[in-house]
Amino acid sequence: MKTVTLQEAQQDLAELMVLVGQGEDVLITHATLPSVKLVALSHVSQKRQFGQFLGKAQMSDDFNDPLPESFWLGKV
Repeated sequence: MKTVTLQEAQQDLAELMVLVGQGEDVLITHATLPSVKLVALSHVSQKRQFGQFLGKAQMSDDFNDPLPESFWLGKV
């Protein structure tokens, strides 16, 4: 992980973007304290597919039935 100051990051942002694109994380410090971490957004390129989890979840038949009184009294 590369560490740079805020001033260095402002001057070399394009170069830091190239490093992040190559898989390296960049830590930006402000007043010697870690403030920001630049990381690649690799998951953005993955497209969602509608219905890919169809049929994977199940719900019981009594899902919408009222809960028993003992539940509300904390006696479950």
